[in-house]
Amino acid sequence: MEDSVRVYEQLKAAGITVVSGLPDDWIVPLLTLIDNDSEITYIPVARESEAIGVCAGAWFGGARAAAAMGIAGLLASAHELVTLNLAHQIPLLVVASLRGGIDDQLTYQVGQGLVGKPYLDALGIPHITISDPAQLDQLPAAYTRALLLKRPFVTFLAKHLLITKGGPT
Repeated sequence: MEDSVRVYEQLKAAGITVVSGLPDDWIVPLLTLIDNDSEITYIPVARESEAIGVCAGAWFGGARAAAAMGIAGLLASAHELVTLNLAHQIPLLVVASLRGGIDDQLTYQVGQGLVGKPYLDALGIPHITISDPAQLDQLPAAYTRALLLKRPFVTFLAKHLLITKGGPT
């Protein structure tokens, strides 16, 4: 079974019913699975910060929401995370590709990989990195933690968990 399918199954296990996001090339397989599921509403956006707002609205409407994006979009969403989620204690599960790491040899991604985790630490947003398929069962626990803390929780996913060999680089 492809690991992106396992990520998708763990989001379902967490009870996620709304996913909003803007895919980077690593997230596309996951969002395709979600978009084809009649039990999860996928709301595509033009900017990742819009996904933060969509998920907040879904939360206020009683849905369990997750935002899916690349690390660049996460970095660009600081204003919304701080003024919406942190200020109003809105829980959110963010599933983000961990670009710029050792398995991503694109020069323009390296900087994002270097600052992503320190950026979240500075904002007081908890995060984990999942690089082993056996750790994917942490996704529901991450959502539960977001609910408990009443704030976003970011799960960074390694490349091989999102795309298969021969897929995007």
